[in-house]
Amino acid sequence: MNLALSSPDARAAPAQMQGIMGCARHQGGRSSQQDQALCLTSEDKRCQFLVVADGVGGHLGGELASRCVVEVAVQMFSTLLEHRLKPAEFLSQFCAQANQEIRARAASAGSEAYSTVAALLVDETRAYWAHVGDSRLYGFKGGALIHQTRDHSLVQQLFEQGKITAAERATHPDRNQVRQVLGMAATVSPTFGEVALSADCAFLLCTDGFWEHMAPAEMALILSAEDLAFTAALWVRQAARRGGAQGDNVGLALWRAPRPVARRWSFFR
Repeated sequence: MNLALSSPDARAAPAQMQGIMGCARHQGGRSSQQDQALCLTSEDKRCQFLVVADGVGGHLGGELASRCVVEVAVQMFSTLLEHRLKPAEFLSQFCAQANQEIRARAASAGSEAYSTVAALLVDETRAYWAHVGDSRLYGFKGGALIHQTRDHSLVQQLFEQGKITAAERATHPDRNQVRQVLGMAATVSPTFGEVALSADCAFLLCTDGFWEHMAPAEMALILSAEDLAFTAALWVRQAARRGGAQGDNVGLALWRAPRPVARRWSFFR
């Protein structure tokens, strides 16, 4: 199976396939880029795979870990249809393989290397996702937010226990403490989800450098754009501006169901 790869920095209009995609990233105010964003589609247009990853563990370790996630994504997606893996099985194996590969490379390099991940797999009828850490997936239907992944973080845990409010999550001093990331332990336990597709479905995957500065209403607006590759590049820059001189890296991937083609009637005399 041949793959078409959407470059994170590309500005050209995305190809017309099962769904419209776009991805981009920005270094923000950091000295290095530890975020990754990737969009893949199968040659027959029946399957698409989107991934964002946020490296953790210092300059070299974070870059190593997030780069490892997207490299494993490319390798595994190329064999998805060949081995006829079920979507949930594929996502589970992808997270496990990325986890093992990060640990192996970190041990070889003698450094700490960890990464979050949010991944979306779309076939002709359903969307499936998995996430580890605090990179997020937002699902929209008709422009309304219907799903948001729950972070594997200390702040999320405190919020669910009723110890802090929703407003306090954004400014809590421990908001960057994640409880689970790829590379941390020998095994990993992603959170999974799935939904049936409809003509008004759309998904946004992003790292914390994006969602910290964007409201769901803005995300819905982003996903309504005609050219998702262009708008992804535009909005990662906007997130970086909002983050300021010390702002975090930004990673973003977008998917939207193709708009129905309007019927045109011809009249003859």
